[in-house]
Amino acid sequence: MRITLGLVSAAAIMVAGAAAHADRVGPYISAFGGYVIQPSLDFKDAGDPEKYTYDNENGWAAGGAFGYDFGGPRVEAEVTYRHNSGDKAKGNMGYNEPNVTGDLSSLALMLNVLYDFENSSRFTPYIGAGAGVAWIYANKLDGFYDDDDTQFAYQGIAGVKVAITGGLSLFVDYRYFATLDPKFTNVTGASSDGEYSTHNIMAGLTYNFGVAPAAPVAAPAAAPAPAAEVARSYIVFFDWNSTVITPEAKAIIADAANAATSLGVARIELTGHADRSGSARYNQKLSLKRADAVKAVLVGMGVPAAGITTIGKGESAPLVPTPDGVREPQNRRVEIVLQ
Repeated sequence: MRITLGLVSAAAIMVAGAAAHADRVGPYISAFGGYVIQPSLDFKDAGDPEKYTYDNENGWAAGGAFGYDFGGPRVEAEVTYRHNSGDKAKGNMGYNEPNVTGDLSSLALMLNVLYDFENSSRFTPYIGAGAGVAWIYANKLDGFYDDDDTQFAYQGIAGVKVAITGGLSLFVDYRYFATLDPKFTNVTGASSDGEYSTHNIMAGLTYNFGVAPAAPVAAPAAAPAPAAEVARSYIVFFDWNSTVITPEAKAIIADAANAATSLGVARIELTGHADRSGSARYNQKLSLKRADAVKAVLVGMGVPAAGITTIGKGESAPLVPTPDGVREPQNRRVEIVLQ
């Protein structure tokens, strides 16, 4: 069977190259650091009517994560250390300390769930949330709090990552990180209730070890042959998880409709295919829907519906073989054969 790809094949090759990073599915690691802004925190000592408000200096953070990218959703385990030095404190009964010594820091172990809004560009926005545990350290804060506590921690995340090369990407995000109220024993031995929350601007690098789509291979040119002796074939491609006919695909379908009219063919066979992302059952249905979408356009161009047959092969007959779970642009297609 002779396959005429033309400009559509060239476009598919360019799309596959641009999407090679975004389409990676598999494990990844991240390393990052950032700027930590700590809002005013309230502390209250047992038996003391005075409430103390601490304003700490802006600080720093460093951490890392190990996760798995499912091609949109991803899950990761994160460990991060944050540090803020003391600045000043005030009390509601006249206490005033403009030069607070010591620091307030934390070590957090989090489980994050994130979602990447994948697209055809190098920029991928994402959002996420996390929960875990944090060890909070008041290190001689104001010379009065020198203790630590362990509390439930939570955070919200919003950012963007930028593909650099292969599996490597740069990311920048905002994170609101906080814990339940920690309790400390102050230097007098009394119990103190405190607070811990931060606003974080993080930046770092991520490397995805997942499998990238194989480089598309252009179909070899077929030897010229009389049109009447050779079945005419065309291919149209689809976006990921889509049955929408693109303008480029519509132009190819129009060529097929014109050829069917000029050759006087009695039968057109449309075979739909899908890549290997998603389940086999879902991909079987998706491939048939793609064939039906092409049929609807052909009928709209005047080709009799009775002479059109649609077949769905799911992910069983890839143009470019890939491992399971990989998104491959050239496998998301419908083959049009004029018989």
